[in-house]
Amino acid sequence: MICYFGILDSANDVWGVRVPDLPGCHGGGASPEEAIADATSATREWVEARIAKHLPMPNPSRVADLLRSGEIDSSGGESAVIVRHR
Repeated sequence: MICYFGILDSANDVWGVRVPDLPGCHGGGASPEEAIADATSATREWVEARIAKHLPMPNPSRVADLLRSGEIDSSGGESAVIVRHR
């Protein structure tokens, strides 16, 4: 099973998770758990659509690479979470 990292953040009591390796894939909710669950569902749909089109899956990034690239703003309160699609 391939796992991707999502980036968890919050603003104005709304939580969000974006999955940088899967363009346009994100989730949201009123709590971190809801946002992660929504992102997991979105990831599953993203992967299923990709498979249906017979397109290769992107390789998952490592957290260290996401931090180094500035994708995760840890000073701004963002953190990495594991998002499984199966």
